[in-house]
Amino acid sequence: MENLLFRQIACAVFLLLLGGARYYFVSVSTHPADRSPPPSVNWARQIPAYFASTVWIIYAAWLALLPEQFVGWDTWPLSRWVSNLLGWVAVPFFSAGLCLFWYSHYTIGRYWSMQIQLKEAHRLVTHGPYGYVRHPLYTALFLGYLGTLLALQSWMLAAWFPVFVASYVLFAREEENIMEGGFGEAYRAYRRQTGMFLPRWRRICADVSRAVVRWRARSFDTQRTGDDE
Repeated sequence: MENLLFRQIACAVFLLLLGGARYYFVSVSTHPADRSPPPSVNWARQIPAYFASTVWIIYAAWLALLPEQFVGWDTWPLSRWVSNLLGWVAVPFFSAGLCLFWYSHYTIGRYWSMQIQLKEAHRLVTHGPYGYVRHPLYTALFLGYLGTLLALQSWMLAAWFPVFVASYVLFAREEENIMEGGFGEAYRAYRRQTGMFLPRWRRICADVSRAVVRWRARSFDTQRTGDDE
């Protein structure tokens, strides 16, 4: 395919930026934990997510770096224009995934850690992307995965995607158990207002309605000020 090199480069750049972002936030996330993960933490629910992510990154990097003759067996049999179209569609997924990944990390700040735990003076973060979904970092990874899938058009990546999602569902549920234990009713109320990976439509509609009302109020005030002058 003529655009294979472009799709491979786009995927490789995304993986490098994602890895660089994760390395940076791991290095700055040095705030001490309030305590070690409690005995109630179910480690069996955390390991699958790490394993699924490792498989995804390694295999996507392998497809992005090798010549076509080595990866052609795992490529969807698409016409050239369809393949080109999917390659371009992958770019917004890469961009959205990276932006959401950075924004979510920046928002949660020092409270993020590689393992599930509550840190010293830990606060429940409910603003920014966390005001709409409880696990925007995982949503960002899903977007990035879909980008690699569309760019590389791989049967193996398509088959692995349900495993990838299921592993993060387990991870997110275990994380929510710990958060509920630490924050109690405050977290239960927060969970009722937000989606796990996707925002609740009622919340979006309410925010849009409030924004429209504020815009109309400002427009009315501006018009009234102009009439008074």
